[in-house]
Order: sequence, then C-alpha cells, then structure tokens
Amino acid sequence: MLLLIVLSVALLVGEVTAPMAMRPALEFAGHVLTAVFVVELSLRYWVARKKSRFFRRYWLDILAVMPVIRPLRVLRVLRVLRLFRAGVLMSRRGGRYTQLFRGRSGELTTLASITAAMVLMGAMVLQSVESGGDLGNFEAAVWFSMLSLIAGEPVGTTPTTVAGRLTTLSLMVGGLTIFGMFVATASASMVSRFSSRMEVHELDLDELENHIVVLGWNRSGPTVLAELFGPGSAPDLAVVVVSESEERVEGIPMDRVRPEYLYYLSGDYTRVEVLEEAGIGVAKAAVLLADETRERSVQDIDARTVLAALTIERLNPSIFTCAELTNRQNESMLKSAGVEEIVVGEWYAGVVLGSSVRTRGIVGVMDEILTADHGNGFHTVRVPAAFEGRTIAELHLLLVQEHEAILVSHKTGDETTVNPPPGRVVRDGDELVVLARGRVRL
Repeated sequence: MLLLIVLSVALLVGEVTAPMAMRPALEFAGHVLTAVFVVELSLRYWVARKKSRFFRRYWLDILAVMPVIRPLRVLRVLRVLRLFRAGVLMSRRGGRYTQLFRGRSGELTTLASITAAMVLMGAMVLQSVESGGDLGNFEAAVWFSMLSLIAGEPVGTTPTTVAGRLTTLSLMVGGLTIFGMFVATASASMVSRFSSRMEVHELDLDELENHIVVLGWNRSGPTVLAELFGPGSAPDLAVVVVSESEERVEGIPMDRVRPEYLYYLSGDYTRVEVLEEAGIGVAKAAVLLADETRERSVQDIDARTVLAALTIERLNPSIFTCAELTNRQNESMLKSAGVEEIVVGEWYAGVVLGSSVRTRGIVGVMDEILTADHGNGFHTVRVPAAFEGRTIAELHLLLVQEHEAILVSHKTGDETTVNPPPGRVVRDGDELVVLARGRVRL
C-alpha cells in the first residue's frame, strides 16, 4: 500500500506536468489505483469491529478517493492526502532513525508527510488558478510553494488571483506551524532520547487476536520481551503487558522489540474485566511473572499468580500459560489449574550455580541454548501425519542430516521423555524438542 500511494501521487503530478498526449493514460492509471484504494477501504470497513472507529481513522483516505469530487479538476489534489497514510505505514515499517531521534520517528514522519502534502497541493492549486502568470509552470509553482512555506512570505512573485493568494496564505501559516512542531519534537527528542515510543500500533487493543499477554512485571520482564520478539518470532506477533503500575514499565529493550506491536495496559490482572480488556479470551499464550511492582510478601505474590492463572484458564481453556513462582510448594495448584509450564526462578538459578561447579563450562552452553538471539536454541517441532510410524532413531538421523538439529525430547499426550529410546515409534501430533540454529519443519 505504501508503494501504491506513492505511485498514485506520482501519477497525479504527471497528470499536471506531462505533455497533453500522455495525460489520458496517466489519468486512467490514476483511476485504476483509486479503484484499488476503494476496494482496500471497503475491506477494512467490512472487517472493522467498530464502524465509527473506522471513519475516525480513515476519513482522510475516504476523502481522497471519493469519486464524486473527481470531475472537479482542482480537487484532484485531494489524492495527495493519501500521503498521510503513507507516513503512518512508513513509521510502522521503516527502520530506526538516528540515535538522536530514537523514539520520535512517528512524529518526524508525520511532519515530513504534512510538508510534502502541503507543497504538492499548494503547487497544483497555484498552477491551476495562476495558469496565465509566473506560476503557470508546475516546477515554478513547486519552488514557490516550498520557499514560501519555509520563509513565511511569498518568494519571487505574488499571486494575482484570490484563490492563489489564499493558497499562499495557507502555505505561510502552515510553514510556521510545521516549524514550531519540528522545534518541539527535536527538543523533546534531545531531552528524552532514550524514551519509549509505543503510540503507533497496527491495531487497537480490542482488535488483537492470537497475541501474547504478559501479566505482572519484574527484573526478568525485559528479557522475556526480548525473547518473545527475538529471531524466529512471527513478524506480526503482538504482546500486551499488563501491570498495576500507572506508568509504562521501565527497562523495555526498545532496540530488540517492535514498538508498534507492544501494548501496555494498566490494571489489576487478577480482575476479570482487566483480563478481558487485554483480550485474554482470544490470546494464544499468557506469561505470568512474579509481580514486583508493589510491595508484597512472597506468599502474596504467588497467591496472585495462582488466582490469575485460575481466572485465565476459566476464561480461555485452550490458552498456553507459563507462570513464574517464587516457591515450588504452589506448583501443584498451578498444575491443577491447567498451567502448562511452571518456572521457579530461584530454584533454576541454584541448579545452574551448583551444576557449574560440578560440570565446568555448562554456563556457556546454557547461555547459548536458552536464547534465540545467537547460536543454537531449543525449538518445538510437531510430528506431521506423514512421519507417523517412524522411530526416534529415524527421526534423529533425519534431523541431523537435513536440519543439523539434535533431538532432545519426545512428548506424546501428557508424557514427556528426555533422550527417548531409539526404538520408540512416534505418532501424528507428537511434539519433539530439538536443538538447532533456527526453527525446524518436518
């Protein structure tokens, strides 16, 4: 859509500047692209859950493609309004700006879109209404619009028509506004160069599906987000962080996450209405952290985790839930609630420390295999129907030869076996945990 919008504006400029013999073809191509935009907006309206929000979000785009105004030659310039949508898409998809303006790319892209739209629209209007004067040439009209917007006054000549003067006045006022916005944005960027930017989202919170909900926050939260957005994750994976803190949680590694897919919700995640607002009913996974945003005892922290897990499993029995505990004594309650994975952070830390003394070098191995950022890591592979009846030995050989992967465990039903016997037969739907450099598909 970004490329089509830019192409549409380029065709509009071509209609104004190209020789008369080429203009019908350019105009026809512009009509074709407008029809594509109409289909796109119609589909967005059809799937929108809230129609009023659709009109609030896309009213400029609707105005730019309205066929009733196309016969009016001067109003063709409204197609330039699509540049604002292009600016939003560029802000979502584009790379990072310089370190100075990190966190302000959305604002800078918006300013650039507004500037380009004002210059192009002003030049087209001036060329149409001042066809008999110095601004009858499109190139001269563009330079006049650009310089007048920057200088805040007419540069080089003065329009002779009322419409031309009003357009010039609009450019002058717009230039002052844009300059003020740019100064404010640059100042804010230099003061808070490391601030987070989470305002530009692909969807609103109630439109999310198959997302991941992170409930609670502690010092391991940034690492959790970095792994969720790490290599191998889905490019459109959305993550919602729910915390009792009224302000956004700190420590989020913005260089490793995708801000447009990271949402924050303030509220008590043990309450049903907060979980429903986070979309827990349509989420694919939930991560319960031992919440440290408030001063609580260890028993209270685990009690809130158990209560939240029970509520989550009741609202969405098919969700995959991973919970962190501070005390393993509460593990049985989470298992009875249907929580699939339970992590006791302090216990694992003790195991690693003890094992590092007994087996030297194990920490370096675990540093590599427990993260997807670099080297090898653990990946889950589902056995397809075509491999039913094969043995573990056959799969192990296949994984080594074709995927450079090592088979670690085999899960069938609720039974998981690490280093399974080579003669065991696998079934359709079984899960294998493999050690590989990337995701493996059988």
